[in-house]
Amino acid sequence: MNCVMRRSRWIIALFTAALTMPMAGADNPDRSSNTVRITPIGQRTGDDCARDRAMLFEDPTGVRILYDPGVTVTGGGDLRLGAVDAILVSHSHFDHIGYRRLTQNPDDPAATCGDQPLTTADGNTTAAEIAAVKNSAVFVNGSMAQFLSRKIEHLRGHPTPPCPPLHVEGRGPDETVVPLTSPCAAGLGFGSTRVVTRAAGTPGVRINIVSALHSDSLFNPKLLYTSTLGVEMDQDLLTGYDGLANGYVLTFTNGLKVYLTGDTGPTSDMAMIRELYRPNLVVANIDGTNNMGPEEAAFAMRELVRPKAVIPSHAEQPATINGQLISDTRTAKFISLLPEIRSYLPLSGRTMQLDGDARCVGGCGATGDH
Repeated sequence: MNCVMRRSRWIIALFTAALTMPMAGADNPDRSSNTVRITPIGQRTGDDCARDRAMLFEDPTGVRILYDPGVTVTGGGDLRLGAVDAILVSHSHFDHIGYRRLTQNPDDPAATCGDQPLTTADGNTTAAEIAAVKNSAVFVNGSMAQFLSRKIEHLRGHPTPPCPPLHVEGRGPDETVVPLTSPCAAGLGFGSTRVVTRAAGTPGVRINIVSALHSDSLFNPKLLYTSTLGVEMDQDLLTGYDGLANGYVLTFTNGLKVYLTGDTGPTSDMAMIRELYRPNLVVANIDGTNNMGPEEAAFAMRELVRPKAVIPSHAEQPATINGQLISDTRTAKFISLLPEIRSYLPLSGRTMQLDGDARCVGGCGATGDH
């Protein structure tokens, strides 16, 4: 037992040391390189905090996709976002779709990193706010697409159209060409494919929606519903059904394939995802209360998905202090159980650059990098 504990401490120490080493391109990432740029957007710059969920992915073609904006963005005007071509939301719980928005300055040295960030209520959701401001395409499950399209309509004053699927015979899956001149919302079916591209018929980011084993419902109907039904539901502590929780697989033009687990436990579907989509990077949610814990997530990675690299997320506790991994955390435990898989910490505002083999070439440290 002592040997195992010493080995775990050694792995954590090695990982922490790697994070402090200067990485080529960390301060000035090369936008012209054939890499996918992944930027976490959290509640305190340089750290991985309890409520951090949002990640911005940028393909080498320039297509930019925001995943689970949640409560750590300040809304559609958040200067950290830049252009957002598409938005993905795994499910309707507040920390993913965004019932609240961040009010603290993430760059302030005194900014909190706990599980109760300084936020204010957002009845439209941060997902809808960002889509309305950025003219984003929203790709979610069918029920959520209807809900968010109405929220976007409230913000803009006119109906939100479905995202136009462009299908050209012989070119493969349906495409959506970005940037758009107005936001749209599309419900993706499980097993369907949508490609987000800069020009019709050219390479783009392939989006596949996959299953997640997790309850999904619209909490706080009094805040989110515009009809009096919301008040009545709130009186009886009822929530609203909003489709199935889900994850995603994103295939980028450089060959990187990212599986976003969303909130889920280990499922047999993960083996299907491995065989069908072959993801080489996984963003794994690991808090052990709302989804799989570190041990279960590590098992799922080793035995079911078998990626080359992982990004631990949704630990529901601060994972770092000043960018350094905290040893007695779920994130540290998860990393220690995967010595043969590269691990990257999602530090807010720190852009990671990954090649098609899920190898970080700038902006992050790794364990088991071989």
